[in-house]
Amino acid sequence: IFTIDGEDAKDFDDAISIKRLPNGNVLLGVHIADVSHYVDPEKFPNIDIEARTRATSVYLPDQVIPMLPEELSNGLCSLVPGEDRLAFSVFMEFTPEGKRVNRPAEDTFKKSVIHSKARCTYKGVQELLDDKENKETKRIEFLKDSLETLAQWTKKQQQLRDKAESMRMQSSERKFIFDKNEEVEKIVIAKNYFSQTIIEETALAANQAVGDEFKRRKLPIIYRSHPEKDTEEVESICKNLEKYGIRVPKKDRLTGRDITNMILDARRKKNAKANIQRIMGLVERAEYLVGMPGDEVKHSGLARRNYLHFTSPIRRYPDLITHRWLSALIKADKEGTKEAERTLSDGKYVKELAQMATHCSYRADVAGMTEMSLKDLKTCQYMSTKEGEKLNATIGRISGAGIQTDIDSLNVRGFIPKAKLGDWSKVNQGTMQVRDGNKRYTLREGQACKVTVTDVDFVKLRVNMEMVK
Repeated sequence: IFTIDGEDAKDFDDAISIKRLPNGNVLLGVHIADVSHYVDPEKFPNIDIEARTRATSVYLPDQVIPMLPEELSNGLCSLVPGEDRLAFSVFMEFTPEGKRVNRPAEDTFKKSVIHSKARCTYKGVQELLDDKENKETKRIEFLKDSLETLAQWTKKQQQLRDKAESMRMQSSERKFIFDKNEEVEKIVIAKNYFSQTIIEETALAANQAVGDEFKRRKLPIIYRSHPEKDTEEVESICKNLEKYGIRVPKKDRLTGRDITNMILDARRKKNAKANIQRIMGLVERAEYLVGMPGDEVKHSGLARRNYLHFTSPIRRYPDLITHRWLSALIKADKEGTKEAERTLSDGKYVKELAQMATHCSYRADVAGMTEMSLKDLKTCQYMSTKEGEKLNATIGRISGAGIQTDIDSLNVRGFIPKAKLGDWSKVNQGTMQVRDGNKRYTLREGQACKVTVTDVDFVKLRVNMEMVK
């Protein structure tokens, strides 16, 4: 059993194991920190109330605001190597074709004590899979067979996701590098590794297995819902996309895979960033929702039904709720009682569960906005030292208010207000005609240009620029 995380990770809430079975199948173990053992609402109500209030950890460029006390999140609950840790394990058997085999609940979900053999990083695992030799790959070389088996299983899961028309795309994440004075030194794009996909797929599998179990028992629980956008709104967006030369499939309903293919197509064009922004308008935000026994809660992006969150109870409260109820159901099964099922089915409790789902959705949105705002703030602080500098840029999205500009060398986005471009301007499908005195010129999305940083707006959190003419 081992963990795979980013190099700067401090809390390890999931570990994995895999082995081949005599019948040719594989047994995947996903071992999640047993937070519910420690965060008991009856024994430690204050910790639970605070965790419930926060509902999520918030990841900022220079720090993490944890949902749980750090003594738990980074200490007692964290699946650190070389230490016995309480866990909640999900054991899933998969055929060579990647299909999960139906197993009894008592064989699938188990409270456990695990002892992680290694703390691996995405980079180190990727280098080992790529047969590179260095200090890190030698340290984890004993895991190579397991990792290669996981890599094969992951590729098969990706094929099944594509067949189900799930959305699957890699997004680039900006990472802020700080100097010794805690000022932003530079902004880089974090590297993506296939090894990250391994962890993503194992988490998806465990979350789905737990969701299917609640569905099988016909019990309400908080699911992760990703609804499809309103049909009329989709039609309006698609008409607009076609004006920009984006090929939209002629279908009554767009799938996650259709949106992925549209993004892949957009990436081949000069104005890729602007068009991807437009395409993402087709994607509705995900939310938490209580699924009743007769419901089919959909996650359109993942092309899944009855999918929930189970694998991150250190940083998400819905996962902790799922842990508590799955634990109660397993215990009731052993004791031969129906007490847990009766409580979950009670109308009053279902109402409380729905209120908690709404609260967790709200807190997740607040956390997302906070993370975005702090990144914008740090970007503004970084760019305030570059006022007056001339920089090479690419014109991003053009609108009636002005144009976005991307400084790829710095991984920063700026904005040129319309008033800074000339006396008169007209926008038409990714182009802007400008008149500045006796001069007339046309700007196009994806066009290279030179800009100057004029000022930084710390209220709007925006880097203002003007074009060097």
